[in-house]
Amino acid sequence: MNTQVTQVVAAIGSTGLLICALPGIAFADKLLPAQIVVLHPAVPAPTYLDLGAPGDSVGDMRIWHFAGKTVSGEPVVIDWIMTTTTSLNAKGPGIESRVSIGIFSFKGADGDQITLMGTGLYSQSANTFKPLMLDRGISGGSGKYSGIRGDVQSIHLSDGSWKHVFNLKGANRMII
Repeated sequence: MNTQVTQVVAAIGSTGLLICALPGIAFADKLLPAQIVVLHPAVPAPTYLDLGAPGDSVGDMRIWHFAGKTVSGEPVVIDWIMTTTTSLNAKGPGIESRVSIGIFSFKGADGDQITLMGTGLYSQSANTFKPLMLDRGISGGSGKYSGIRGDVQSIHLSDGSWKHVFNLKGANRMII
């Protein structure tokens, strides 16, 4: 081998990366899966802030804090903020648009985090549609997910529970 190839191999070896046939994303010294699935039961009632005109209106905010887990059983703490952005009936009878920010904390409330953002159409009376699938963007992360990008499909299952499928991509990634 020439000297440059030897240096690259030595550099990869010194980071502790193990290259294998499983799909994933490598960030310097960490290997991340290409996909993470988080499950949680029906969400509790939100803390509701009537910030717009009295009653259901633009600017109202719903806030949640609840537990979930990955399909492998790892605990996930989920914080969710949802703000109404269109008036009731603007998108159809009983329907309003809301912006959501979701923070998924792995290994505890202050652990490695992935943040999602996006909009969706919601029923004012039921607070969501069932079954429902929304596609939102991953806006960033912290800890081992720092620099992460991708998308998330949030699926509201018929029993009221939720499944969030994170498809991870990184800015400077090596997919293996």
